[in-house]
Amino acid sequence: MPTARTPSLASRPVASIGAGLVAALVLAGCAAPGMRMDASAPGNSNPGGAASGDIARRADIFAISPKLVAEMAAQREAERKKTSAAGLVPPKTGQAPQPYNYVVGPQDILRITVWNHPELTNPSGTANELSGRVVNSDGTFYFPYVGRVQAAGRTVGDIRETLTRGLGGILKNPQIDVSVLQYRSQRVFVAGEVRTPGAIPITDVPVNIVDAIAAAGGLGPEADLSKVTVTRGDRSFELDLYSLYYEGDASRNTRLQSGDIINVPERRFNKVFVLGEAFRPGSIVMPRGRMSLAEALGDSGGVNPLTANSGQIYVIRSGENNRPQIFHLNAETADALVVADRFELRARDVVYIDAAKIARFARVVNNILPTLDFLRESLNDFTPGLPR
Repeated sequence: MPTARTPSLASRPVASIGAGLVAALVLAGCAAPGMRMDASAPGNSNPGGAASGDIARRADIFAISPKLVAEMAAQREAERKKTSAAGLVPPKTGQAPQPYNYVVGPQDILRITVWNHPELTNPSGTANELSGRVVNSDGTFYFPYVGRVQAAGRTVGDIRETLTRGLGGILKNPQIDVSVLQYRSQRVFVAGEVRTPGAIPITDVPVNIVDAIAAAGGLGPEADLSKVTVTRGDRSFELDLYSLYYEGDASRNTRLQSGDIINVPERRFNKVFVLGEAFRPGSIVMPRGRMSLAEALGDSGGVNPLTANSGQIYVIRSGENNRPQIFHLNAETADALVVADRFELRARDVVYIDAAKIARFARVVNNILPTLDFLRESLNDFTPGLPR
């Protein structure tokens, strides 16, 4: 009885070889080229098995839900209150505003009018000249019949009372008016993404942060409102002015003090990255420092309906101690997009849209086809007449 002989490679049909190769790749679990995500989260209906377990050991995983969005909003509000507790933010609506009186300082110029006594009001005698008395560096100025008057650290009302008492022994019932002709002793500084950065003088009208930005020409086109800093002495405070300009939160309109430095950063460093199965993957600059997950998906062209797995959308960010945080969104239902619109992204977040399994399989096949063509041409060279 003749012994059975295994057919040689050249005698096997190319189709059989190809089918066997594809089956071996599928059974072996070979993945398509590129990144993939199978992280599971509480409430996820499609857990990722062993792969997701490995991710869970290296990252914190959360499901994007209405409850999570509400908790994150409460956390942001708590962070805002820390600034208020530091005394930087004015009282809330309904509370009595703090009284404000301008305090004179060195280099201010005072205008002093003594009614019916032009020789004291304007000693030079020039009708068109505005008479003013400069407060010296030691905080005093000289006035006839009174001598040196302490001005620095006092209000114009206090200075008026001092002059009235000093002239009371010479003039009968003196009528005196004191005002600031030029404000030169106190200023705040506005830097960063404003149209005309520089020094803004503090006057008898209190200067709030919006007033200072307006005096600096307003915000520039690349301003990031979410991380405006106010430096006061050796301390710096971070303010979210987005809620002030676009949501009407007046508690962010901080009253400034002399020497405060306001810095409005640029938004070009505040980017989010959309990767995976989007129509236009890439980086997106956050407008004015705020962007929701739904906005990022929309600005990238949306989810590709032919290749994407809309149930596997992830937001990846760096958490505490540089431990990654992964937020999972199952966008297979329309109400999930409402939650996505309320989920605020942070600068440098990565939004990843996973590929559908059929798309992964198609990419594997596309990688195999050139190999099959090569094998077929090679077998034809050794076996003339082999079907093509």
